[in-house]
Amino acid sequence: MKQFLKLTKAMFLMHVRNRTTLFWNMVFPIFLLVIYRVAFGDGQVGAVSYMDWVVPGVVVFNILAFGLLGSGTMMVEMREKGVLRRLHASPVAALPLVGSYLLVNVLIALVQCVLVLGFAVVVFGMHLTAAGVLRALPMIIVGIVTFVALGQVVSGVAPSTGMAIAVGQILNFSQMFITDMIMPIDAMPAWIQDAAPYLPAYAVAQLVRPPLLEGTFAPNLGSHLLVTAVYALGAALLAAGLFRWSPKR
Repeated sequence: MKQFLKLTKAMFLMHVRNRTTLFWNMVFPIFLLVIYRVAFGDGQVGAVSYMDWVVPGVVVFNILAFGLLGSGTMMVEMREKGVLRRLHASPVAALPLVGSYLLVNVLIALVQCVLVLGFAVVVFGMHLTAAGVLRALPMIIVGIVTFVALGQVVSGVAPSTGMAIAVGQILNFSQMFITDMIMPIDAMPAWIQDAAPYLPAYAVAQLVRPPLLEGTFAPNLGSHLLVTAVYALGAALLAAGLFRWSPKR
């Protein structure tokens, strides 16, 4: 347990000292909300105001960005700086290392979600219920774990930090507008509407939005959880196969 706590503290400090990661995951989502308020503040999505509708989408977009960019890039940086090699040479067991890394990622991503939701409540007057937040919490955690697993696949494929950022950005922004996070899926072409339900960001958005807006679980809870589970398990297995302690030579 002592080893686990030391690793967790070290992982946490490495993340919070990365100013670029902090900006894109703490400040940028707030900036997005302000932009959407100015551009679409008077809009409606069905019976819900656009701002209420988009906040859960920004929460999902933020944890998607954290998993693909923040988490994935951090692992590449640790490899390039020799941190992983030193850990490999030490008596640190693999399980505490993986556990501490995952715990820190989940906690930091949850803090980001709290900031986004808190800003929406205080500045935009969004109404949240305790029951809705409690139902959304496990869905958000499911999303975080799924996206962090996908980020580790990126870290295993990318030979450098720059490449990890490029790949992460492509995967991140390619899903931004077509998976019901920022723009309603009904406004998309038919082929996108058919393909989007098989993308992880769409499934997580459907899991998170109903609890936050209505206080209830998603109608198709099982199917969306199945999609995220397939991505999470597949990405975890692939990331384990791609993992390496040292950079490629």
